Amino acid sequence: MTLDEADPNPANGLRVFLADAGRNLRIYSYSRQDAESRSGTVLLPRAAFHLGAVANHFLRLSLPPRGAPPAAAAAAGRRRHALLYSTLDGAIGCLAQVEEAAFRRLYFLSTKMVATMQHAAGLNPRGFRAQGSGATAEGELSQVIDGALLRRFVSLGSAAQERLARQIGTSPQQLLANLSEAEVASALL
Repeated sequence: MTLDEADPNPANGLRVFLADAGRNLRIYSYSRQDAESRSGTVLLPRAAFHLGAVANHFLRLSLPPRGAPPAAAAAAGRRRHALLYSTLDGAIGCLAQVEEAAFRRLYFLSTKMVATMQHAAGLNPRGFRAQGSGATAEGELSQVIDGALLRRFVSLGSAAQERLARQIGTSPQQLLANLSEAEVASALL
C-alpha cells in the first residue's frame, strides 16, 4: 500500500506501507533525490511499530482539508490522507497525518504519559509498540504516536491534564485541539 505526502513536492517522496506476519506495520519512503536511497534504488525505513494483530487490508482515504474549503485546498495541491487498515482479529485502525507542531506536542505528551501514568498490568505501551517490530533506531519508533495511549489524556481530570500540559510547556486546550485534529480520521468510520 502506498500513501503519498500531503506536500506535492516530489523531493519529499512516496511512502510505502507494509504489514508483516510478525504483526508489525512498516513505513518506507521512496525518493530519488534522497542521497541515502542511492538514486531511488533503496527504500528508506521511516517507521516500524507493532500492531498486535496481522493487518490484512489497507484503504487510503482522503481527509477533509484543515480550515479551507475543499475546492481551494485541492486547487492549491494540499491533500491529506489517512490509511485505514483491518486486521485478521477483526479490529480496524487508522493512521493519519498531523502537522509538525501538533506531532511534537502529542509526541512529548505520549512520552510523559508513558513515564508518569500507571498502565494495565504494568505493561509499557511504548515497549509493546516496539516489540518484534525490528525498529533499528529510536527514530523509526518515534515517527508514529500511539492514539490509544493519547486517548487516555481526555479521560484524565482537569488537574492531571493541567499538570501534564505544564510539563511539556503547553495548555490542556491546545493538546485537546491537537487530539481532535488527529481524531478526524477516526470520525470517518
